Amino acid sequence: MPMVTLLRRLFIKDYQNVGKEKVRLSHGRVAAIFGIITNAILVVLKLSAALILAANSGWVFSMALIGDSINNIGDIASSVVTLVGFHLAAKPADKEHPYGHERIEYIAALIVSMIIVAAAIELMVSSIKGAIQGASTNYDLFTLIILGVSILLKLFQGYVNFGMGKAISSVALKATAIDSLTDSIATTVVLICALLARFFGWGFLDSYTGIAVALFILFSGISSIKEASNPLIGEPASREFETQIVREVRSHPEVLGVHDVLCHAYGPTKYFVSLHAEVDASSDLMGIHDIIDNIEDDIRSKYGCEITIHIDPIQVGNPEVDEAKKEVEEVLRKLDPELSIHDFRMVKGETHSNLIFDCVIPYQKKQLTEKDIRNCLNAHFGEKYNFVIRFDRPYDE
Repeated sequence: MPMVTLLRRLFIKDYQNVGKEKVRLSHGRVAAIFGIITNAILVVLKLSAALILAANSGWVFSMALIGDSINNIGDIASSVVTLVGFHLAAKPADKEHPYGHERIEYIAALIVSMIIVAAAIELMVSSIKGAIQGASTNYDLFTLIILGVSILLKLFQGYVNFGMGKAISSVALKATAIDSLTDSIATTVVLICALLARFFGWGFLDSYTGIAVALFILFSGISSIKEASNPLIGEPASREFETQIVREVRSHPEVLGVHDVLCHAYGPTKYFVSLHAEVDASSDLMGIHDIIDNIEDDIRSKYGCEITIHIDPIQVGNPEVDEAKKEVEEVLRKLDPELSIHDFRMVKGETHSNLIFDCVIPYQKKQLTEKDIRNCLNAHFGEKYNFVIRFDRPYDE
C-alpha cells in the first residue's frame, strides 16, 4: 500500500518498528486524526446538501442523507474513542494491571462497533417513520456531486485504516476500516436512490433506501462486535507466531520435542508464552537448565514476549519404552489419526508396568470420549500395562 506507507513515513517516526508501543500509538493517533478530519468534512457537506434540499422542497428532509450524516457523526465519535483507546493502551504496566493495558484497544474497538450498531438502529427507526408517512425526496445536482465525493473519500478512509491496521495488527483500526467500507457502500445505495429520484421521479425510494442502509450498517456493526470481543474472551495466538516460537526452541539439539504450548495474549504485542520442552533424562540437570535459560532470553529478545519453559525429562535409547510408545501411537492412530501423545514414560513394578502419558483430543472430535480411548488401549494390550493418561485439548486449533 504505497499511499499508506508514504503517510507512515511522513508522520510516524521509526514507523517500521511496529513492535514498539510508541510506534503503535503513533499509528493509532495518525489514523484517528485522519478519520476525525475527513468525517467532519463529510458531515458538513452532507448536512449542507440536506438543508438545501429541504429548503427547496417544503422542508421535507431526506432520511437517507440525514442518516448518512448521522453515521459520519458516529464515525467522528469512533475516531475519538480509538484515539483515546490507543493512548490508554500505551500506558506501562502497574500494580493493578501487571500485564499492561493493551487490551484497552479491544475495548475501544468494541465501543466503536456499538456506536455503529446504535447509529444503524437510529437510522432504521427514522427511515421506517418516513416510509409510513410516504415522504418523498427530489435530489439536485449538488447533492449528487456531494454523494460521489463522499464515496471516494470513504473508500480512501478504508484504505488508510486497513493499511495502518495491517501494519500494526490492530483490531480497532481494522474495525474502523470495515466501517469505512460499509459506509461507502451505504452511500452508493443512497446515490443510486438519488439518481432514480432525479431522473425518474422515484423520490419515495428515499425512506426505503434508508432502511436498507441501516440493515447493512447493522450487520457490519455486529460483525465488528464479534471480532472485537474474541480477544477479550480469549482466542488462540496466530498459528504463525506459535510456529515461530516452537521452531526456535526445537532448533536447539538438546530439545527433543515441544508440547503444551500456551500463548496468552494481553494485547496485540503483549504475549506470555509457556511450553514444555522434552530433554534426555540422562542429561546433566544444571547444564540443561542453563541452556533453557538461554533459549528463554533469546526468545524474549527476538519476539518481545515473556516465556517460561518447563523441562520434561524423557527416557532416550530404552528399547522397551520406545517400543511401547510406538505401539500405543499405532493403536491410537487406528482409532483416530488426529490423536497424539506426549510426556510418555514407563514405571515398572513387580506385578505390572504403568505407561504414563498425555493424550491430546482435538475439539472437533466430540464423539470421541476418554472412555473410548481407554477401552481401545485395554482391548489391545490386555493386562500387560496399566495406563495412566492425562487428557488434553489443543490450544492452537
